[in-house]
Parts: sequence; C-alpha cells; structure tokens
Amino acid sequence: MAETIRRLIYDLDLPELEQAFKESGQPAYRAKQVWQGLYHQLWNSPDQFSSLPKPLREWLGSIFQFQNLTPDQVQLSSDGETRKTLFLLPDGRAIEAVLMHYDRRKTLCISTQAGCAMGCVFCATGQMGFKRHLSSGEIVEQVLYYARILR
Repeated sequence: MAETIRRLIYDLDLPELEQAFKESGQPAYRAKQVWQGLYHQLWNSPDQFSSLPKPLREWLGSIFQFQNLTPDQVQLSSDGETRKTLFLLPDGRAIEAVLMHYDRRKTLCISTQAGCAMGCVFCATGQMGFKRHLSSGEIVEQVLYYARILR
C-alpha cells in the first residue's frame, strides 16, 4: 500500500485550511482553531491541539505534515548575539537561517531557495548552485522555528 504524501500545513492559507476541514466533514471553526494554534500559540504538533477532539488531532497528523525542516547544526557567534541554523529538507537539500540580536531589535535572515544561482566565489551557498525555490510553507516554518526560540 502506497504511503499518502502529507501536505505541509504551513503551505495552506486559512481559506485552503477551511476547505480541507469542510471536505473532511469538519466545521470551519475547527480550521480557525488550528490556525490560532499554529500562528498564535506556535504549536507544531497535532498533539498540542488539546482543545480538539482526539480523532480530529489524529486526522490532522495523518493529512498534514507539521515539520518539514530538520535543524541539523546550530552555530552561535562568540558574543552569543547571532545564531545560525542549518536545516535539512526532506529532499536532502540544506538551507540556512540566521537570527541576529541588536540593541533594540532582532533581525531574521531566512532562505527562500535551496542553493543560489549567483555563484559568488566567497559564498558556500553560491558555490553549490541553484537547486530549487522553497515553498511558502518552508519559508514560514523558518520564521516559526525562531519565533518559538524567541518566545
């Protein structure tokens, strides 16, 4: 039996999430509860949605993928103000995101593609060449990863 490919939940906007719930016979307000959990509570596992009935949480886990990026390596600067994370994608590609702390703000540099077509000689990413664009969900997931760290 072929395994069902689960869609990355962060690739859906709210109307698409509501449609998925509707198609499964669930009320639209449940999709809004999941949306709140994802983007306000920063939950990243169906088990964390304790306000949902257990069968619905199980359905979420069977239909949607909640983690596409696997943090592989983390490098902290000597002053602890910069944190660089190397993420592995399911297709074996790697991307990086960097969180930088400043006096009055924090800046996050995220990847939008795996590899780079520029080919700058001083840049390891540029040397590997362009591989593919990231999905919107893969981009959002980087932001949520750091939002959880900053919380």
